Amino acid sequence: MDSMSMGSCINAKKLCLADSTCSGPFLDLESCFPFTASAPPKPENQEGCLEAAQQLQNNSLGSCRCQWRMKNQVTCLAIYWTIHSTYGLGDYDLGGSPYKEIVISRPLKFNHLDLFESGSVSQSSPDLCLKSTTLCTLNDRCNKLRLAYGEVCSVARCQPLKCQQELRVFFEQVAEHYAQALLFCPCDDGDDVCGARRRNTIAPSCASPTRDPPNCLMLWETCLQDVLCRSRLADFQMHCHTDPLGTCMGKQPRRCLKAYMGLIGTVMTPNYISNLSADVAVSCSCRGSGNQLEECKRIQESFSSNPCLTKAIKAQMQFHRQLLSKSSSTAVSQDSFSSYSVDTDQVNNPARRLRPWVPTISLGSLTLVLLLHPVLGHL
Repeated sequence: MDSMSMGSCINAKKLCLADSTCSGPFLDLESCFPFTASAPPKPENQEGCLEAAQQLQNNSLGSCRCQWRMKNQVTCLAIYWTIHSTYGLGDYDLGGSPYKEIVISRPLKFNHLDLFESGSVSQSSPDLCLKSTTLCTLNDRCNKLRLAYGEVCSVARCQPLKCQQELRVFFEQVAEHYAQALLFCPCDDGDDVCGARRRNTIAPSCASPTRDPPNCLMLWETCLQDVLCRSRLADFQMHCHTDPLGTCMGKQPRRCLKAYMGLIGTVMTPNYISNLSADVAVSCSCRGSGNQLEECKRIQESFSSNPCLTKAIKAQMQFHRQLLSKSSSTAVSQDSFSSYSVDTDQVNNPARRLRPWVPTISLGSLTLVLLLHPVLGHL
């Protein structure tokens, strides 16, 4: 067993199945979800499922979590949602994140002077998204991962499902500071070229086309039926939501940004609404919502009117403006994005749990200008 699996839901399930007092309720609960760990139990079985879930809350399964980059992540998440299957039935609160909390302690570092020494970008260039893209191009791993999703996300070769999969690979495997530089590079007001680069980072014409967008309620339900999407959505709710007074419940802006990036490559992929805006939205509409219009708008506003996400994005863009500007010849302190750790026990801390849904999120997806590569240049 790999080190990440130790203490995870995979290990907790093995221990449970070896204990007769645990294995019975777990197998009963697992039978409530014959096709997917995220589908709600059938009405006739709901009482039995709720009882089995309650019996497991004090077991190690009740407190197990998964890690972002672990092997068999989907298997681990499926076990988690089997135990927490009663969350999200009938409302928008998914009950907390299935991921173990992480510590982000290293400041962002770039060899940004390489931009100018390489001759790829003029030091006086105002296009900071171009500089961010070039930084990725100059890094072997970042460039390789970006080229991989560019191949299947280009207009000429668009394969939507494969494109989303490769986007997830990119944002999970590339160093986080490169991903954030691409997603959150700042543009001057009215700079359409810079904004187009930022917005095209996630190849929206293939990954999340805006023509005839689906209903947001349908998109939400589709996400809940997918173990990975459901998990990323729950993580986003946990770290980017606000209370009824508009106060951010998540304590760390960078953790909100990580949760936001985790949604890229799922059906709930958000992106900038235009080349000239730093606001974001999910590509869906509320047409045809009938008497569920309020619920539909709630989903939309969780991305388009999210103070926590907006604040985090603005702060990250300001940091990159300092880092990538022509005067950046010395180290830049990260002030509001300094190192931090996050509480590990979100389940036992009611203050960290979501209240009935509060609109959350506003951000986007972003920029791919891709130098020196004909396929990426046409995304």
